[in-house]
Amino acid sequence: MRFLQIVMSSADMSGPKDPAHLAKIRSAIGEAIASGSLLATGALGKRATAAARVSRTGGEFSVEDPPSGEGWMAGGGYSLTEYASKAEAIAAAKEKLEFMGDGVVELMQVSEMHPPPNRAPVSANSPVLPTGVIPYLTIDGASEASAFYQKAFGAKEIARMLGQDGKRLMHCHLEINGGALMLSDNFPDFGLPPVVRSPSYTMQLVVADGDSWWRRALEAGCRAELPFEVAPWGDKYGKLSDPFGVSWALSSPVPK
Repeated sequence: MRFLQIVMSSADMSGPKDPAHLAKIRSAIGEAIASGSLLATGALGKRATAAARVSRTGGEFSVEDPPSGEGWMAGGGYSLTEYASKAEAIAAAKEKLEFMGDGVVELMQVSEMHPPPNRAPVSANSPVLPTGVIPYLTIDGASEASAFYQKAFGAKEIARMLGQDGKRLMHCHLEINGGALMLSDNFPDFGLPPVVRSPSYTMQLVVADGDSWWRRALEAGCRAELPFEVAPWGDKYGKLSDPFGVSWALSSPVPK
């Protein structure tokens, strides 16, 4: 889950910053970049000198440079971050305020649809798209399913789109073991049939270290349907079911 952090300090700037404090900030930024939780960061200009408002009313444009009226922010900084949950993002914001001092950190969840995140830039004539057959699951509680798959299978949430009710997911893109998985909530109010459990399909994961994947899935709440052990064809294989009625299989080569 990606969040835009807007940081505002309650204290006015006065004199040079303490070198030890700056070193602590640089260290924290470096650790966040290394962990993958910090994607971009920088300063925000003051509203009175580095902002503008562009409006369109009745087909006519107006530009306020700088904007008039009360400003929602005198200045501060921003960060584009990525965490497994909102709770983790809130905890990180508290840590930031611990060494920043009194202030406010605004958190806004964002999704990135174009260009596809975590992909190398390409030309407009050759866009990078997910390849292969992409499973698309309709689940009652897609947001909870996304959180569960992040815990059980190490999934990474690439993007999400909320429905008009602001609660159900109209679309969610996950990446598991390098492959794409799409989710959405069911919308029976739009004439869609109810979600049917007991599926006749299996989501299969082929991984190098199947034992650790198997343990993580069980600890997260999956139920073993077939034990993870050496199968007649020579690989380790087992089947699981998750709390949302989806069947999963794990396959792993046996070390020679």
